[in-house]
Amino acid sequence: MLEVRKYINIADDIFVIRNLIGALLQGIGVAYLIPVLITWVYVEEMKYVYYFVLPGLACILFGAWLARHSEHVEDVNLRQAMISAAFVWLFASLVSVVPFMRIAGMSFIDSYFESMSAWTGTGLTMMRNLESYPRIILFWRAWMQWLGGIGIVLVALTILIRPGVAAARLYKAEARTERILPNLANTSKIIFQIYAVITLLGVYLYYINGMGLFDSVIHSMVGVGTGGMSSHDLSVGFFNSLSIEAITIFLMIMGATNFTVHYKMFKEKSLVPFFRDIQVKYMFFFLSPVVALIGYALTTQNGFSIASSFREAIFHAVSAVTCTGFSITDLSKYPELAKLLIGFLMVVGGGAGSTAGGIKLIRITLTFQTLKWTIQQAILPKGAVIKRKIGEYIFTEEDLQEVLGFTMTYIALLLVGTVWTMVRVGASLADAFFEVASAQGNVGLSVGITSTALPLDMKILLILHMWIGRLEIFSTLVFIFGLALMLPRVAERK
Repeated sequence: MLEVRKYINIADDIFVIRNLIGALLQGIGVAYLIPVLITWVYVEEMKYVYYFVLPGLACILFGAWLARHSEHVEDVNLRQAMISAAFVWLFASLVSVVPFMRIAGMSFIDSYFESMSAWTGTGLTMMRNLESYPRIILFWRAWMQWLGGIGIVLVALTILIRPGVAAARLYKAEARTERILPNLANTSKIIFQIYAVITLLGVYLYYINGMGLFDSVIHSMVGVGTGGMSSHDLSVGFFNSLSIEAITIFLMIMGATNFTVHYKMFKEKSLVPFFRDIQVKYMFFFLSPVVALIGYALTTQNGFSIASSFREAIFHAVSAVTCTGFSITDLSKYPELAKLLIGFLMVVGGGAGSTAGGIKLIRITLTFQTLKWTIQQAILPKGAVIKRKIGEYIFTEEDLQEVLGFTMTYIALLLVGTVWTMVRVGASLADAFFEVASAQGNVGLSVGITSTALPLDMKILLILHMWIGRLEIFSTLVFIFGLALMLPRVAERK
């Protein structure tokens, strides 16, 4: 640690990070103002406007002050970008607590939990009796999930941050690597456009199938954003409609599909790119046996009819693997086998380059393929060249090491959280694993552990899992170690 400190220019780091954070905070400030627009329709909620306008303007002004020298930022290294991105997710959740505290009357820690869950697209909630809350705060949760789904950085890239090295580093720091077009700014705009089009399509489909307009907007935003924060306590189960569930499954899968695949579908006006994508293939590869096993468990252990069992199995399996978190029934009553299988899908996650969380399908696939390539290497003659290719993706040795390192770290953190949950709240292995996998995978499905009655340390634990999961671990670790390196230097200078 001491050796590394010698190579860090503390003044340069603080200057660059301050300006990057400032640019991102301006985007958060603008986002804060949007919920005010719904008061045009719901005039009786005009009294809540101050809780959005004042924090929003404060964010914009503070961000502008921090970024006042951004034109002088000539180069940004990955460490600086990762620290900035990790901090912004923490700070965005902090400044977003005002509506929850003032309108919903929630405590600070519960409000921070709700904000972090919304921004990270997780969906675990401390709020109950959702139908009793003003629509503006329900929209605020959904709006944060929609923006958080594609990422705070990507939104800022689309609107505020000028293209360049800083933008590229921030984009990568937020766990994004997909490039639809060579130009990053154009890539960001295309992703945003695709995202908006699918969301509007979802609103239309929900509406013509009998859902109210407000609910249609909310469920489409959090469905495509794979967030899952419904406007009803019973989530999608409130509507008790097969057509609504089918539309929701469609939106969840679209949200968990790589944006490059969406772009190809729009460009070619064909579904072929969707079914040709290796991640989509593996999504259905994992779904098929899990759905069958969950359906079997519900039929034999809970006494459900075959139709009801597979209706619930399909919906919850898709909700888990896409990391959306919608539900249609009380999962706490599910058999242990079903909980473990759903937990497994939450760990697997959706496609890389999508709004989904989890380890990601391509990493899981690559982990298993690495085992196959290792066996081939042992069997084939010395010097034989093995082409490490999966579908259209070609991988280097460095890629394999990064994937294995990420996967092992992800599982280790998951196990730590699971054990801590078992010890602190006396939960069973299946329930503890389920809840922590849901938080770290940014899913939002719950077996009832998440509530205002949780001990403070458990709330903090789940908040950290949500934060770590959204930034895919490495940015958060760089943030922690970066602070550990920087703070002593700052103290020494004083």
